[in-house]
Amino acid sequence: MTTPTIPDKMIAAQVVELKRLYELVEVPAPKDLAPDDLLIKTAVASLCHTDFMVLEGLFGDTLPRTGSHEGTGTVVAIGSDVQNVMIGDRVMASIFCHPCCGCNDCLGPENFSQYCQYIGGKKGVTTHGFFAGYAAIDATQAAKLPDRVSFPTAAPLACAGCTVWRGVLQSELKAAEWLAIVGSGGGLCHIGVQFGKALGLNLIGIDARDEVIEVTKQRKADIVIDAIIGREKVVEEVKKVTNAGGSAGNACGERPGRLSWSPMRSRYPSAISSSEISGSRGL
Repeated sequence: MTTPTIPDKMIAAQVVELKRLYELVEVPAPKDLAPDDLLIKTAVASLCHTDFMVLEGLFGDTLPRTGSHEGTGTVVAIGSDVQNVMIGDRVMASIFCHPCCGCNDCLGPENFSQYCQYIGGKKGVTTHGFFAGYAAIDATQAAKLPDRVSFPTAAPLACAGCTVWRGVLQSELKAAEWLAIVGSGGGLCHIGVQFGKALGLNLIGIDARDEVIEVTKQRKADIVIDAIIGREKVVEEVKKVTNAGGSAGNACGERPGRLSWSPMRSRYPSAISSSEISGSRGL
């Protein structure tokens, strides 16, 4: 394949001033790649709650900053050390750039490289993100996309999808066992419902607003429980379905038979608010 021509300039949506709307600005296109980098022509960049935190200055980062840490695109240039990726490949890119691969977080026993204190940067937070025509990414933190997965589908999987996928895996359930997901119609957990179904699990979706309950139903949860009935009744309903909880797990990564609840109970009495469930600890 012919190497694409990379323009000298590109348009980016940047945080130029805190607590102000993004501005469209012309900036240099990235061309100087590290050995493990890829340059992608951005296809889709997702907007996440973290982007609003950057906008508010909660990370204390230097401005201007190109937003978005969830991106997909087509590879147009390859670093000198990159293998198994070709120009023209479609990829999903992670927020993380260049973990050190030598600290305790990187080496294990579990892979917590996202917490690496020596990490090179985080796209859209400490380094420029995907709200731009092109983006330089760490090839070790990217994944090639199957042809059947579209760019719009893949982009939010780079953060939201990875987060809830880990939660589903940590439940350690087998096909035909029950997985209860609290906040099942929320931004992350509705993806978790789909992951669970794809793994052959039986799904209990628990949420507390009509619109997100409908989302849960659309994602084919086997049982949908309206959390407005209260914690105790929700637990009883789960026990009925799972034979007193003998095979029930949850996407919080807890052991089978336990459920976790959002602490934000003031919004719905003794219930779960999906909008307050975020990040890997809240699933």
